[in-house]
Amino acid sequence: MENSLLNLKDYTVLELATFGVGCFLWIIVYFFTLKSIHKHKFIEIPVVTVWGNIVWEFLWSWVFVPDIGSLFAWGYRIWFFMDCFIVIGAFLYGQRQMNLPIFVKNFKLLSILGILAWIPLLYYYIDIYDYPLSKMGAYSGYILNIIISALYVTMSLRMNQWKMFSYPAAWCKGVGTLLISVFCFLHFTDGFLLTMCVITGVLDAFYIYLFARERSNSSVLT
Repeated sequence: MENSLLNLKDYTVLELATFGVGCFLWIIVYFFTLKSIHKHKFIEIPVVTVWGNIVWEFLWSWVFVPDIGSLFAWGYRIWFFMDCFIVIGAFLYGQRQMNLPIFVKNFKLLSILGILAWIPLLYYYIDIYDYPLSKMGAYSGYILNIIISALYVTMSLRMNQWKMFSYPAAWCKGVGTLLISVFCFLHFTDGFLLTMCVITGVLDAFYIYLFARERSNSSVLT
């Protein structure tokens, strides 16, 4: 029901509120990501998921029509436009996440192939499974979210350069996704989706814990 600003027929006010605030916090995550790209010449979102994110946002902005209302449809498009700049940053600096010479050397080609690979994967998954079940991207979104949350943990530990990562972004990402998970628990009953919500929440909490511990240790040392 994109023609209406909010779909109050199929969603409650509480559901729309939790989902809306969660989506807004992800806009803040993208803001801090773009700020980090400008300041550190580094992209903190794992590049494998950057490739998937831009495809997901394109599909849900321009191909599939979310039924949650036009306000949220344009929210998805804000994500997409912001993510276009993140993808540019990924092409310029994403190789800094890599430690294998062959990946560093061929990073731009790898990025193109990665985006091209995500297009059919996400399109057909959304068309066959996600859109008939959620009509607003919950299933495909959380598959990407689990990958993002897991790679944030492994990448930050592997690189051990916490000053390159944004602590406010970690919190906005964690709380934003948590609120979207609350929306999912309020609106859906599918155990598969809700399990993905729980796993993502645990991974996000662990990442924030690691980040907070590192900040605490750094302050003690200094």
